[in-house]
Amino acid sequence: MTESEQVGRRAREFFDGLWAKGDPWAIETAELTRREHARLIELVEGRRYRRVLEIGCGAGVFTSRLATISDSVLALDIASAAIERARALNLGPAVAFRVANVMEFNPRSEGPWDLVVMNEMIYLLGWLYPFFNVAWLASELFAATEAGGRMIMANTMCGIEHPLLLPWIIRTYHDLFRNVGYQVETEEVIRGVKDGVELEILISRLVKPAAPLKEPDH
Repeated sequence: MTESEQVGRRAREFFDGLWAKGDPWAIETAELTRREHARLIELVEGRRYRRVLEIGCGAGVFTSRLATISDSVLALDIASAAIERARALNLGPAVAFRVANVMEFNPRSEGPWDLVVMNEMIYLLGWLYPFFNVAWLASELFAATEAGGRMIMANTMCGIEHPLLLPWIIRTYHDLFRNVGYQVETEEVIRGVKDGVELEILISRLVKPAAPLKEPDH
């Protein structure tokens, strides 16, 4: 087993253990998370998306919102316990939930996607994998996004008590997706309190530029 496969196995066991106990991040109940989800939908609604890829769907709370603006959604999560709960929502045939580690998933083979969603995910990948691997994923997602398609990212930022959530680290991850080719359409911060801790959530809406017009042959 390779080192990457070992990391994936440990990650599956860890997140399965969390989801087996319930809702580990209070996604279903926290007021700040509800505000975050509402704002994310506001930023991407107004058009119909043909194919959506959601990375780290958890128990499907945000997936249910995506289903209202999409023709089809593929929602991935590494934790089988989370996917089991998500499937119980019965969101219909247009939504497919799949147990998968995105670092072992090939987004090009099932793309292109006209909306990619990474909600509260990138710092977990950065915790588990070297930065090079995360950068490779970003480049693969960009390649698998349809020209004119969007990516929406939201990630919580906090102070030194939460080293994974340091603002300069979170902003570096968001900049990574700009560096692989996405353009920033909007970027903003939501502020609030969760579990007695003051938090900020950085939200970026990115777009893959439409292909340039080909110069006519002379």
